[in-house]
Amino acid sequence: MAAPQNYNELLSELGKRTAFTTLVFLIALRYFEVIPKITMDSALIPPIKDHQELVNWVVSFGVIPIAGAAFAWLLSSVFEVHNQLSKFIQLRYLWDKSYIAVPLLKKAGKQQILDRKEVRNILYDFYYKEVKEIDQHYVHVFWRYALHFWVLFEHLLVSIIATMVVWIGSRQCPYELLIYTGAVFAVSAIHWRYVTVRKTLDQVAQIPEEKVISYFGT
Repeated sequence: MAAPQNYNELLSELGKRTAFTTLVFLIALRYFEVIPKITMDSALIPPIKDHQELVNWVVSFGVIPIAGAAFAWLLSSVFEVHNQLSKFIQLRYLWDKSYIAVPLLKKAGKQQILDRKEVRNILYDFYYKEVKEIDQHYVHVFWRYALHFWVLFEHLLVSIIATMVVWIGSRQCPYELLIYTGAVFAVSAIHWRYVTVRKTLDQVAQIPEEKVISYFGT
């Protein structure tokens, strides 16, 4: 599958992948009986042969995972949950400041403490414009691995929510889910630090030094 060419394409693909991973995740939870089997009153079920078992199977393995996947797609594609949450936990600011703004400053041979406004100005007045002018190979590689990271990030959120729901519903600590959530967090953190960040720095490195010096010189 081709890498996203821009943020809009990333957002579209992210919604699909988050929905798919959520669907598989919820089916697995039901299969391993982490999610309890749901039964329906026979009075609410149409009079078909062996209807009770069939409908209960559909509800347990079909309706709940599909509804969960649809809700995950809505949060991802419509509400950009990855963007909102990353801003809330300061990940976006750390990313922009430490791996874009500060490296650009160093490239210009300057040292200064940046506040939020200055970081934003660097990105919107300079970085985003200059990225369009560099070799697009680096841009496309960045979007590919950024997509991978955001899929992990949103799946981590799904896993956390599922863990909380199961914990509250069963009133017992779901140790297996906690271990799984911890593993997803570890993989997400490693990917961000050693893959996504490096691809970001690769983009920064491609901006001509003379342009960086000229911008910060003004």
